[in-house]
Amino acid sequence: MGEVKSPLVVALALLWAAPAKPETSVPTAPVSAVRPGQKAIVRTVFAGDSVETFDAEILGVLPGGRSEGDMILARATSPRVEQTGVAQGMSGSPVYVDGKLIGALSSGWTFSKEPVFGITPIGEMLKVLDQPDLPPGDGTPGPVGVEPTAAVPRFRELTWAGSEATTTTTAEPAPTLAAAPARHWLPLPLAASGLHPAALASVRALFEPEGFAVVPGGRARTTDTHPTLEPGDAVAVDVMRGDLNLSAIGTVTYREGDRVLIFGHPFFQSGDVRLPLSTAHITTILGSLSNSFKLGSPGTPVGTATQDRRTAVAGKLGPAPPLLPIRVRVSGAGPRPQVFDYQSIDDRSLLSQLVATAALNSLLESGGAAAMQTVSWTLSIWRGGRVLRVSDVSAAESPLNDVAGDLGAPVRFLFANPFARFHADSISIELETHAGRALATLRSASLVASRVRPGSVAHVRAELERWRGARETVTLDVPVPEELPDGRYLLHVGGGAEADRFTAARLPGRFRVVSLQDAWDRLAEVRRSDVLLAGLWARAPEVDTDGGDLPELPTSALALLAPPQQAGDRVRRGDWALVEEVRRPEDVVVRGELLLELVVDRQAP
Repeated sequence: MGEVKSPLVVALALLWAAPAKPETSVPTAPVSAVRPGQKAIVRTVFAGDSVETFDAEILGVLPGGRSEGDMILARATSPRVEQTGVAQGMSGSPVYVDGKLIGALSSGWTFSKEPVFGITPIGEMLKVLDQPDLPPGDGTPGPVGVEPTAAVPRFRELTWAGSEATTTTTAEPAPTLAAAPARHWLPLPLAASGLHPAALASVRALFEPEGFAVVPGGRARTTDTHPTLEPGDAVAVDVMRGDLNLSAIGTVTYREGDRVLIFGHPFFQSGDVRLPLSTAHITTILGSLSNSFKLGSPGTPVGTATQDRRTAVAGKLGPAPPLLPIRVRVSGAGPRPQVFDYQSIDDRSLLSQLVATAALNSLLESGGAAAMQTVSWTLSIWRGGRVLRVSDVSAAESPLNDVAGDLGAPVRFLFANPFARFHADSISIELETHAGRALATLRSASLVASRVRPGSVAHVRAELERWRGARETVTLDVPVPEELPDGRYLLHVGGGAEADRFTAARLPGRFRVVSLQDAWDRLAEVRRSDVLLAGLWARAPEVDTDGGDLPELPTSALALLAPPQQAGDRVRRGDWALVEEVRRPEDVVVRGELLLELVVDRQAP
């Protein structure tokens, strides 16, 4: 027989098993109850961990439409805030009128003569708590695809099928909805600890368009005896931890049980998210004529942000979500390789910038900041037991920013796919630096014989001029297929980047990616910059269908595979065919391109 439990033991077990009664936040008041001239109290942290208050006066309500909502305007009347102004990091500070919560401080204006601020109504914020959360393990935060107003991300010549190519470059992050200034949301101070001083300007250029103000920060504090979040407390969203800490600092607006609302405006307006929440410690508020901001550091992890909407970020207290491991290994900058470990949020809006920041900071911290140097890099992305490796080399005058941008570009391209949420398991970066610029320019190219027979070899002589060095002549032997008919053909000679551009102009279907798997495969095949290539081109029809290349097709096959009634990027026709291509690895980056004419003649000597 089983053990018989006493009624008291059973009652206690039921009591412990029952869910705790949710804490109820203070009463709230609708926008309709707000009147000009009313006195308001705002709760926030000025220094340390203690919540303080400051006085304000309601100025009125700016009614908005369905998409933007209403905004309550108020003016701070406390001498302390009149002196510093409304500071970045106050986003989410709860505002009370007659003891009732009316909303969160969320907006401000630079160079304002008075400390006027905007308040997001609490009624609009509470709706965020009703949003269903993303099931655990359902992939990457952020919407699938590209925002209508954003430039279409690309990786070199690769673009997504069905999208129009733009002038977006690999070093320029695509703009997001968070950068829109329509409601004058207060930028979130992004507290940076462990950031090399020389990287500050570049990191600001990466994150300020996303709605952040990069400011100094301290190392994470884990001395909280009872870490929790209450209205008015400072809160941090940790976007990167490890050898570099990056945390966006704001304020808690509302708590009910284990649910909280923060910021009073979006983080990225990404919808369902998985972002780590921590307590935060404020050192001081730094006053400025343009933008005052809080200086602080993250504290103890206390929960997960689950919703990122227009009016607020919602979260739950409890376990923090797992972060994406990023490891960077730098060699050549010192007597021995150095390894840096980071953990990043896996968010499509920021991951490319975080990868670039990790690479740049690691190079600088290891001493690889000399001018006129060469940096070789390899990016490895693990996903579902498979690994994608993309590698190249940069030999610019100051290659660090180029390398950082090139490393972030494939990540951004994968996240911008219009087909499925992309999720990475881990990322590793190998960086190797060399003194001097390993760079060569193609100065001339010629054929040993301009007329060759089918089945023979076309010998190409190319002259390369090294940076601050002598010229050298190399030979490329290009096979001429036996079945190639007599006629005139093009020989394109150049570096890897030039060869990609030349190919994309004639065979665009090879660079229109039609699926996430297609992107994964084609990224691994992108030509490196430290090769010299010679490609033999013929005027011949080619069809690219669903990512497969079918060159030199007969007319009957063309009608079947690419009928006129079928349109779009899944089937594309080309008028050229790449017959043969020879690659010669070099120990330098090759720049420049030349075109030669080759005559194929069965009667040639």
